[in-house]
Amino acid sequence: MALRVGVIGAGSMGKHHVRIYSELPTVELVGVADIDESVAELAAIHNVRFHKDYQELLKQAPELVSIAVPTSLHVEVALAALEAGCHLLIEKPISNTLDSAGAIIESAKERGRKVFVGHVERFNPAVIALKDAISSGKLGEVHSISNLRVGAYNRRIFDTGIILDLGSHDIDLISYLYSRKAEAVFALGAAKIHEYEDHAAISLKFAQSAAGYIELSWLSPYKVRKMFVVGTEHFGLVDLIQQSLIVYDGKDWVDTGLVERDEPLKLELASLVEAVLNDQPPAVSGEDSLYTIQVALAAIESYSKGDAVHFPEHANEPYPTALNSNERG
Repeated sequence: MALRVGVIGAGSMGKHHVRIYSELPTVELVGVADIDESVAELAAIHNVRFHKDYQELLKQAPELVSIAVPTSLHVEVALAALEAGCHLLIEKPISNTLDSAGAIIESAKERGRKVFVGHVERFNPAVIALKDAISSGKLGEVHSISNLRVGAYNRRIFDTGIILDLGSHDIDLISYLYSRKAEAVFALGAAKIHEYEDHAAISLKFAQSAAGYIELSWLSPYKVRKMFVVGTEHFGLVDLIQQSLIVYDGKDWVDTGLVERDEPLKLELASLVEAVLNDQPPAVSGEDSLYTIQVALAAIESYSKGDAVHFPEHANEPYPTALNSNERG
């Protein structure tokens, strides 16, 4: 039996949700909602119903909805979809405040619904290969992970700065690779072309002196997505765009041959559809995204005040967030 799915928000990201869902054999795409009436053309291409009002889509009784609207609107749409009985995929971050993120998570628990959050980089084949290399000890003990994420500003992003919009990817990735939550954050940032910060440098402190570094910019004329991983045995370099992992073994750069390229979003959506159909827990949960926005908001506080923000409650806390079986929804 196919899962009934709807997409709310079909802009630069949501349109790919529409395309991929329409290709999955286990999905019945029941509709697309967007305030932009030109999206009706996209819906027609995929032979699904278009709605300008997302409430009309919810009346079609989808079992799962993808929410790819501006971040500040996540809570409104998510709570309405939960009330309609839907499971959710919310594009990261889950929301723009801790209170609104918590409201989504609590509403889902009350209704027994699952909340997946679209941290798509977790499904990048190069990240999967890197996680395997770290877990197997190939790099030795990892003590530094540095992420570079720069590119031109996209004008569709008007309601958040670069730390929440892009930095949440890297906060999640670095914590995921260390399997631990960050215990402190220090950041520098400023706004040049945007109402919110458009470039930032973030330092994360983990247990046992492990460190994470994130450089973000919307001021670059070219797009770079790279990770530099320093271990006691070897050094790893990941290109998230090219989906490559190479390791320096002390003598040579070696392509590990472990990366089989694929579309991360396709892997992510197929994974969550399977999780709903088989009542499995989310690969990236609402609680995971709550943590990432907690750290992201603390990074914003840090650069605003010029001081580090500490999380004593994160000491020895595993990541992804450990959930009790009755919390998995």
